[in-house]
Amino acid sequence: MSGQFHQTQFYLNQLRPVVDGKIIGLLRSGEDEFGDEFYGLSIQCKDGVTRRLIFLRDDEGNGPGSFDITEGGPNG
Repeated sequence: MSGQFHQTQFYLNQLRPVVDGKIIGLLRSGEDEFGDEFYGLSIQCKDGVTRRLIFLRDDEGNGPGSFDITEGGPNG
C-alpha cells in the first residue's frame, strides 16, 4: 500500500473517537505570536472523554486541511 494510504488512514484513525459524539461547544485559541487564531469544536465522545477538534488549514488554501484532536473540555 502507498504512503499516501497510510497517511490518510492515520488521520481517519484519529477521527474515529469522535464518531457519534455530540458537539458541545465552539472553541477559539486566542491569538498566537503571529497574530493567528485557531478555531474548532468541543466534542463529548461516546467513551465519555471530551475532545477538542482544532482546524489547522491555512488561509492560502494551497493544500488539504489538517486537524488536531486533544482531550479536555472547552477551557482545557
